[in-house]
Amino acid sequence: MSLRNSKTRAIVDKVNELGWNTVSRLCSNGFPPRGTAVSALSITTALAMLAGGAQGAHRQEFCSSLGLDNPNEITTVLSKVCKTLRSEAIRFNSANALFTTKSTEVFPDYVRYLEQLKAYIDSDFTNLADGVDQINSWIAEETDGLIKNMLTADDLDLSHMVLINALVFKARWETAFDPKDTVTDHVFDTTKHVEMMFRHRDSVLVSSGKGDYTAVRLPYFATPPSEWSFVAYLPKKGKSVQDILPQIRQYDKDSFYKLKVGKFGLPKFNLETKDSIKPVLQELGYPISGNFSAMASGDNLVDEIVHSVTIILDEQGTEAAAATAVMIGRGGGPPRPPPDIIFDRPFAFSIVAEELGMAVFTGVFSVS
Repeated sequence: MSLRNSKTRAIVDKVNELGWNTVSRLCSNGFPPRGTAVSALSITTALAMLAGGAQGAHRQEFCSSLGLDNPNEITTVLSKVCKTLRSEAIRFNSANALFTTKSTEVFPDYVRYLEQLKAYIDSDFTNLADGVDQINSWIAEETDGLIKNMLTADDLDLSHMVLINALVFKARWETAFDPKDTVTDHVFDTTKHVEMMFRHRDSVLVSSGKGDYTAVRLPYFATPPSEWSFVAYLPKKGKSVQDILPQIRQYDKDSFYKLKVGKFGLPKFNLETKDSIKPVLQELGYPISGNFSAMASGDNLVDEIVHSVTIILDEQGTEAAAATAVMIGRGGGPPRPPPDIIFDRPFAFSIVAEELGMAVFTGVFSVS
């Protein structure tokens, strides 16, 4: 799918902007000990499901925040984007669902809207809190078991509807790391230790012309037209991840060039995160307040938005999954709370779909 399509470009730009802006806000008071990560594509897809429940000026404002003019445009473009991301050599899938209580009257027009996003719909719950195990099982199945027990009964206690997107990605490196070269106790951030994978006297794709960082792009093995890469951004000496995050916005594949290095080191890691992102989305201007009256009878207010990510990086490649859950309630409940390039200090990273230039996952890695 060509990026000359202005509607595709608009939603890709919004996804990239949302990913880095969300990570920046999650790290604004210092990043979590093990780092953090988000999938802006998963969040955007969940918000697209929500967009179909808005009406009038609220609907127009919501669609504009996603970069398009109306909900039908959003569903069409997102469907094309997901189709573009698939490859025989890459495991990529995005699944959507709506879970509701039996007493909730979901409007037929909203059901038809969700069908455009191929959403699974289950309305067989007396209350959602009692169905938390079944809902978590759906998330686990759609993420190949990478995200388990994402939601609690308390998360769902005040909700009569929950919208969920679950996304999974698995791929092998184009050039794998040799496990024999992995150092099991390498110094990280001067006082900590990690398992560090190394490639010796090898060429890597490097970009260091812009910003206070050196970026390395590691392609995954894929079949055209789907191309994916892991991109890691190492702050230059004297700079922090917080310093460089505002500089990482537009991805430029053409800025990378092959550089022969003595050693290239990248940590193995298993990063698991869960964040409440409703306040972040409100800060970023997404109109998630108000009544989504086109969804179902009665008031439909966003109580909470929970986002969970798992990313596993090793010598063979990457496994990554994300899930975004939007809890809908009636309201009134309480709020819830170049030489050697060695990534041996906190760094930012993204997993990029090259064909679209879309950062599907964005994050920061650190060690507690």
